[in-house]
Amino acid sequence: MLIRLFVFIILFYLLYKIINVFKQSRFIKNENYQFKSSSIGAEDLVKDPVCNKYIPRSQAYKREILGKDYYFCSKQCSDRFILEKNN
Repeated sequence: MLIRLFVFIILFYLLYKIINVFKQSRFIKNENYQFKSSSIGAEDLVKDPVCNKYIPRSQAYKREILGKDYYFCSKQCSDRFILEKNN
């Protein structure tokens, strides 16, 4: 019985890790986003400090915090960043 419980806990943990990997591997939530095929007119990418995703500057969620501009992939990442800074 104890072995079954231990195996179940390990399987649950592995499933949890796999789900987190898939959540973080999503690049951009915007369905209308298209990659530019040429470098002419290409746009700068900015890095989200929370989830470390690169987002085109024009599609990023921008927040100014203490005089410094930060760019996020979503409002959720922005809110999470502010919560982490306040703790």
